[in-house]
Amino acid sequence: MWIVYALIVHVLLLGSIFVIYFRSPVIEGLHPQPALPAEPPADRLVLIVTDGLRADSFFTDNCNHVPHLREIFLRDGLVGISRTHVPTESRPGHIALIAGLYEDPSAVTRGWKENPIEFDTLFNRSGHTYAWGAHDVLHIFEKLTDGGRPMYFDAYHDLDFSGQQKTYKQDEWVFQRVRQLLKRKQEELRSAKKVVFFLHLLGLDTAGHVHKPGTPLFLENLQFTENEIAQIYEKFEEIFPDKRTAYLLTSDHGMTDSGSHGAGAAHETETPFMLWGAGVARSASSASSFVANDEGQKLPLHELEQAQLAPLMSALIGLPPPMNNFGMLPSGYMSVGVEYEAMAAQSNALQLLAQYIRLHEQHQRGLFTPYMKSFKKLTTLGIFDFSTKTATFAESSDMMQLALEGIDYYHGYYRNVMLFCTTATFLGWILYLYRLLIQGTSIRKQPSIGSGDASALTLSIAIGGVFLIGFIVAQFVPFAVGFYMLLPLPVWLLALRQTGSNSNIEVCDYRYPSVARSGQVSKLQFVLLIGCAELLVYTFFERRLISLCFVAFAFGSNWSNFKRNSSQFYIWILLVLVLAGFPLLPPSVGYQNRYLLLGGIVLVLLRAVLSNGSRSYSWHTKWCNPLILINTAACVHLHSQQVAIPMPLKVTSWLYLVYAIVSIQLNKEKALELRLAHILYNLSALYTLLCTSYESLFVQLLAMELSIALAAQRQGMDSLQQQYQQRSLQSSLRLAFTVLLYTFFSLFGSGNIASISSFDPNIARCFLSQFAPFMIMSLVLVKLILPVVLNLSIVYTYCDYARKQERQIFICLLIICDIMGLNFLFLVRNTGSWLEIGSSISHFVIMEATTLVLLLLSYLAKHLLRLNSCDRAVTKHH
Repeated sequence: MWIVYALIVHVLLLGSIFVIYFRSPVIEGLHPQPALPAEPPADRLVLIVTDGLRADSFFTDNCNHVPHLREIFLRDGLVGISRTHVPTESRPGHIALIAGLYEDPSAVTRGWKENPIEFDTLFNRSGHTYAWGAHDVLHIFEKLTDGGRPMYFDAYHDLDFSGQQKTYKQDEWVFQRVRQLLKRKQEELRSAKKVVFFLHLLGLDTAGHVHKPGTPLFLENLQFTENEIAQIYEKFEEIFPDKRTAYLLTSDHGMTDSGSHGAGAAHETETPFMLWGAGVARSASSASSFVANDEGQKLPLHELEQAQLAPLMSALIGLPPPMNNFGMLPSGYMSVGVEYEAMAAQSNALQLLAQYIRLHEQHQRGLFTPYMKSFKKLTTLGIFDFSTKTATFAESSDMMQLALEGIDYYHGYYRNVMLFCTTATFLGWILYLYRLLIQGTSIRKQPSIGSGDASALTLSIAIGGVFLIGFIVAQFVPFAVGFYMLLPLPVWLLALRQTGSNSNIEVCDYRYPSVARSGQVSKLQFVLLIGCAELLVYTFFERRLISLCFVAFAFGSNWSNFKRNSSQFYIWILLVLVLAGFPLLPPSVGYQNRYLLLGGIVLVLLRAVLSNGSRSYSWHTKWCNPLILINTAACVHLHSQQVAIPMPLKVTSWLYLVYAIVSIQLNKEKALELRLAHILYNLSALYTLLCTSYESLFVQLLAMELSIALAAQRQGMDSLQQQYQQRSLQSSLRLAFTVLLYTFFSLFGSGNIASISSFDPNIARCFLSQFAPFMIMSLVLVKLILPVVLNLSIVYTYCDYARKQERQIFICLLIICDIMGLNFLFLVRNTGSWLEIGSSISHFVIMEATTLVLLLLSYLAKHLLRLNSCDRAVTKHH
């Protein structure tokens, strides 16, 4: 039952940071501001989003990669850098641009496809909207309420990244459709007002993922796209000669050198923007400049936040900002009169104040509100005075700043309380695990807290819970906030209740005692648990530090298990030292080296041939596994030559994905080492299918080192039997730390998984030609869990103690993970640089997910080995 509790508690803790730090920014019950009561500088807006184009690709080499666009901004408009928000993905980037708000975290409940709560956008406010691009992006805005306004969307679905087609073909499709519309509807469009044309160009994002930024094929796409943008600009000017068209070119997010995005590095958050046409100023205040051409001509480099573009685009065509917008209109970007700019700024301020007022009203409904803190900088009288007068731009700017502060204040009103409650939940859960750990292993009554004390504590918690529920109901606290405020109560009741026959906790009757009964020893061991957890926390901030942890732990735990001057001893030392070098290499994400991958293929075959269990392989395994490795080599070669991978090879890869698991289940062998040999062969071949460089070599060598170390330890087990009986908790702690260290080492060793941007579509090249993000992410997850399953299978095979004391080991593992998770809870940030925000979220999510994944994968490893709980299986020796 404790495992069920563990799964439930950690799923809830995983969601806690989104309630504490990242609640939905969408405020419901708002009404749009009226259109600006003056003639706007532009009748139509052309918004061009070059998906995945980072600022560096645009400005590098004196803008020589965008010569046609350079001709435009040298004579007209503004150019600069727009800073995006974490996560740097397509959906949140486009929502920030078009709606002026940052992504609603609750969208994850619908796979980032649907909008859990509808929000307002520039498209909804416009008179007409025409949009072309990838379906995944257009679909975000297609289903939003449009109030009867004409909205035309034309999208494509299939995105090929096999090399058979040039990536710029996706952009070419968009430009062709735009030209067709302009030709077909030019008379109708000339008389239309407040029209938005949206061109979503995905080619550069696909080129960046597949070919990487800065490569010749990426630059080929960039040169094609920027040339076509210049031509489509000329086409618009030809169709609309009234000079009443405004243009904005920007990007939703950037991209790292490895072709990934999602986190907060500068290459991911800094995107170019280029604004020109009707109503656009020639210059605005700027603190920096850049060299625009080889002649050394310098231009101001303007900088703004991505969400600021939404109210700016709205103002250019006379629209109010979207109702849910959080962006502030930048000063000096429009070539209009002072009155019009002030009018647009006041509309922006009133729109932000409407959101503040809505939140303030919700807070005022509470019964205890008069006794609680409130936001003092804004008063009802001050808001009324501002809304009834004609404000200057400066006055509106000050009011916008105050409104945003007030919105943030009420959004995070219960943040500290929830942080305290979540901390209490963590501590209560850790106490529950610790008491579970030190109890006797036989099922019998053994309370560690007196009956009277336990009853008093339970009654106190129950009374506190009643008062807390009363406060939550009377104060109209949001449901999610109230839930996490109440969560510590059941967890602490679980932790403090008596353990024994009435505890409903099922415990296996093991031969060995759970722990030494000395309280002093138990405290020392608990300190060791905390020390282990804190050591691993630092590896998330410095990937290379895990090499030091690995070497220190390997030598400290296994040095005495080997016979000196034996060949096995020197092989093991060599493996440890070689493995320690892998985290010092660049992460494998986005890095391709077919020669290193070929080395991994050869090593898989050599291990299979030289393994003691090779003769137990079935005839189909002896044929299928070498063939799939040949298939892998063929796919890698074709992909490197930019040749489309034939369908039969891709079908073979998918069939092997199923066969690798099914054939292990069909294997009738009962000896653990022979079953392990089959598991290693199949899963290693499957893992190699998903590799791009040295990952396969690394995982093979890590499995070899762990097998040799545990086998040497098992050989000396008989002489140490008495010590294991007296120090079983130390043994459990050591094995728990082994599982956790090897799990993180298998991930950090080949790529830094402490980032949410570890995403490379090339790992799916043997399976897919179409760019299907969720299918690719599924294969990424398969690639991440396979080394963990291999490590767990090796531990179960070579360590009899792990099979007998599995419950105790996993309780130690959970305590270590929860102590680490508590660290990361306080390290989560929602302010500061985007890199700090993104990394802090990643660390907590990864830590909590690791806890759940290890529990689930342990069952998968036992299932593949055909082990059951409390199994006494004894390995055959050959």
